[in-house]
Amino acid sequence: MDTAGGSRTVEARSSGRWRVAGLAGAAAGLLLAGAAGCGGDGVGDDDPGQAGATATTAAPNGGEPSCEDGTLDDRGYILCATDGRTDQRLVVALHGRGSSADEMRTVTELDRQAAEAGLAVVYPRAVDGGWGDDTFTSPARPVGDEDVAFLDALVRALRADPRIDDGPIGVVGFSNGASMALRYTSERPDEVRAVVSVAGQLPRDPAVRPSGRVPLLEVYGTADPLRPYDIGVRETPGRGPGDPTPTLPTPDTVGAFVGVGLGASEREEQAEADLDPADGTRVRTERWTDREGTLAVLRSIVGGGHTWPSSRAQFSGGENFGVTSREIDASAEAVAFVLDPEGGGRATTR
Repeated sequence: MDTAGGSRTVEARSSGRWRVAGLAGAAAGLLLAGAAGCGGDGVGDDDPGQAGATATTAAPNGGEPSCEDGTLDDRGYILCATDGRTDQRLVVALHGRGSSADEMRTVTELDRQAAEAGLAVVYPRAVDGGWGDDTFTSPARPVGDEDVAFLDALVRALRADPRIDDGPIGVVGFSNGASMALRYTSERPDEVRAVVSVAGQLPRDPAVRPSGRVPLLEVYGTADPLRPYDIGVRETPGRGPGDPTPTLPTPDTVGAFVGVGLGASEREEQAEADLDPADGTRVRTERWTDREGTLAVLRSIVGGGHTWPSSRAQFSGGENFGVTSREIDASAEAVAFVLDPEGGGRATTR
């Protein structure tokens, strides 16, 4: 099928307990950026996860979401939406470097959570297993904005699906995918209603800075061994295509989004919570607001690693990523935040 965004093909999935679905029916319109490896680290396999589809819970209309493989201009994605429903918000979920769309779906189970809330999720696949989260050029990205253009085209193409809402999307990501989500939101604030970054930081590249007000949920482990919470990734001379993307510290990432608020902002902090003493982590919550509502929520996972809180599986290389917290459910928090960004989403412990 040809769309305004380029040449698009779709093939329904039927593995596991997913129902086969065509393009007719209901869809969700929230953009979620998620990712599995470390942000900008190395070049991984383009699709290493390949885990089978997981079982789903019933959507609000009693149906189950169905997932289908698609391609747009030779780049693949997985779209999960509920049949028989129209105007579902779209969530774009971006995997991390060295991971895959399949692995992002398996580890986060975002589409299950989203279906219960009436949302659709698309999991795009990155080039060479990673996203161009800053304007650095390479043989795979000679201009530096190829991934922003691809996400533009993907959102346009999916809005032609009668199941998908044409309103602003939600963007969710993990690691390098989260940094890509932050970049896309910074450059396309009118297209995004909320951005959720798990283990992601804003690139140091000064060209990647928020250009408009979009609520941010940042979930980050203070013991992240790959991109330290208070340091990020420092600039190094002679950066090559496989080198890590230099990133800002986590507090500076949040500060950049707070800084584009409307007028003066206020900050509130909740007491640290430890609902699962056995996991070795605690959660500290800070929230910034302006006259429109929430600007940013920072969920600092004290003692947590470069992980997706409450996931039941690991990303590739996860044995080196540190502790996975059980204090919050990152997928549930992401869905709640996209549904109600101005109210700050769930922003509570489990």
